Amino acid sequence: MNIVISSSSIHNPYASVLIYKLIQYSDKPKCIINAEKSKIIKLKNQLRKKGSQTTIKKIFQHYKIARCANRNSRNYLKEYALLNSIPDWNISLSKISKKEEIEYLKIDNINSKEAVDYIKSREVDIVINAGGGIFKKAFVSAPKIGILNAHMGFLPTFRGMNVLEWSLFYGHRIGVTLHFIDRGIDTGDILLFKEIPIEIGESINTLRAKSLVINIELMIQGINLIKNKNETRIKQKIEQGKQYFVMHKRLKNLVDKSL
Repeated sequence: MNIVISSSSIHNPYASVLIYKLIQYSDKPKCIINAEKSKIIKLKNQLRKKGSQTTIKKIFQHYKIARCANRNSRNYLKEYALLNSIPDWNISLSKISKKEEIEYLKIDNINSKEAVDYIKSREVDIVINAGGGIFKKAFVSAPKIGILNAHMGFLPTFRGMNVLEWSLFYGHRIGVTLHFIDRGIDTGDILLFKEIPIEIGESINTLRAKSLVINIELMIQGINLIKNKNETRIKQKIEQGKQYFVMHKRLKNLVDKSL
């Protein structure tokens, strides 16, 4: 089965661990597509979306000048990688491609003609979304089977942004849904769901970090089901769920305190 990994950054530990898990299961990806925008474009987008204060804070965190609030995600991935004998969990995707002889395609836009033509010409079966942006019609229809995505919420109930936080707010169980991407917002066919366990002393950040390992496990399970033609697709109805948007910081703090 021809598998492609999409990423929006050359440094993506989640994608790196996932690639090596696929290799362990004899499902080495055919290509890594890195749709990373230039640093200037990313800075402009960050300033527009987050403002100057948050952007400066993120720059400091990147260069380890300040404490990184999301450090737990790296810890969970590191522990998982070590448990699964994956030493190169934290190297760039371009280095992984060279080391493992995987094709590497660097583009500015995941929906570019170059990317779509590549998927079609290589007869790619599945694209695994490990980052890349919003997929448009041409790219969504390019792979023979589809695009797999791990969504941090229970579908179809919680679609959109910050669904982990919204699930906690409404007292709903939290977890990861593996589903196919279609033209809607988290409306594609569902394959699997796995709950995220909540332990004493958890926070939104730790739960998000834990979800990355669950993402990887679900992706591997889903690929195996598809490969062996044992998958069961659950079609969604639009009216079954709601689309949520970014939760306000003050509301998010209340959710954090409730854990």
